[in-house]
Amino acid sequence: MTSSTADKPYNAGRRIRFLAAGIVLVGLLYTGGWYYVANMLETRVAANIAGLQAKGINAACDNAAASGYPFRLGLNCSKVSWVDQAKNVSVSAGAFRSAAQVYAPFHIVSEIDGPAAVSAPGMPPLDLNWDNLKSSVRLDKPIPQRLSVQGRNIVVTQHNPSGAGTPFATLKDGQLHFRAMEPVMDIALSFSSLKVADNTVYDKPLPELTGAADIQMANGFALIGKTERDLSILRGQSGLLRNVDLALPDGSGIALSGPFSVADDGRISGDFKITLRNPESVANTAKTIFPGQDKIISSVLQAMAFVPKDANGAPTLPVSVKNGKMSVGFISIGRLPSL
Repeated sequence: MTSSTADKPYNAGRRIRFLAAGIVLVGLLYTGGWYYVANMLETRVAANIAGLQAKGINAACDNAAASGYPFRLGLNCSKVSWVDQAKNVSVSAGAFRSAAQVYAPFHIVSEIDGPAAVSAPGMPPLDLNWDNLKSSVRLDKPIPQRLSVQGRNIVVTQHNPSGAGTPFATLKDGQLHFRAMEPVMDIALSFSSLKVADNTVYDKPLPELTGAADIQMANGFALIGKTERDLSILRGQSGLLRNVDLALPDGSGIALSGPFSVADDGRISGDFKITLRNPESVANTAKTIFPGQDKIISSVLQAMAFVPKDANGAPTLPVSVKNGKMSVGFISIGRLPSL
C-alpha cells in the first residue's frame, strides 16, 4: 500500500536563501549598533570637552570623528590641544588616532603626530617633533592596568618664534611601560642615544647616553591623588630597584640595584649594589663633566681596583644607606639629600 503523504524534497536553495537573509540581517543590526556606539563616542567627547571648558580648561579635539568600522572603534582628531590658564600650562600637537577592537574595548592603542608645543611654569617653552609616537593602554579602575608609550627619533627644541632653533635634546628611541596590580606598581623605561646639548648641564659637553630602569613600588597605589609634583611624592614609599643602568657609547657605565625605602621626612634607606663597567672610561667622562673633582674621582677609581668583581669582571660595590647616610662596610662615604 502506497503512503498518502509523500516525503518533501530537500530544498537546498531555500535554506541558502534563509541563511543569506539571516547573515544580511545580522550585518545590518551590527552596522546599526556600531554607528550607534560611534555616535555615542563622539557625543561623549564633545560633552567632556565642554565640561573642561566650563572649568577654565580650553581642550580641543578638532574634527573629532569615530572610525574603525567594521572591527574596530576609535576616535580621530586632526589636531589636539590643552590649555589650562589657571596653571599656565599648555600643550598642543598634531593629528591623533586611536582604536580598540570591538571584542576588547578596554585595550586602546593610539598614535599622535608632531610637532608639539609645550609650555609650563619653571621651564622655557619647548617644541617637540618625532618620527613616531604611540601608546597602548588597558583601562581599569581606579587607574589603567597597563600603559606603554614608545617614541622614535624625538627632537626637543627651545621655542624660537623667529624660526627653527638649536635642538636642546635628541633621543633615538624611548619606551615607558607601566603595570598596576594593587597595591604594587611596576615601572620600566628605556632610552637609547640620548644627547643633551653641550653646556646645558654644568656648562660642559655631555656624552651620549643609553639607559634603562626597572622599578617596583610596593605600595604604588598610595601615589594616586597626591598633589606633589616633585620627588617628595615618594615619601613613605618602598620598593625594589631591579635594575637601573646608564651606559656610555663605548659600553662603559654604571648599574644600580637593591631594595629601598623613603621615610616620611624624605630620608632614603636601602641596600644597594653598584656595578661599574670599564671604570677608567667612566672616570674620564666624570672628570670632563666635573673638572674640579679630579682628585676625588681618581681616588674612587683606585679604590675600585680592590673591590669584588662580578662574573664579567666589573667592580661591584655594596653600599648601605640608613636614613640618608651612605657607607661601605664600616666606612662612611657621604650622605644622600632628602627627597
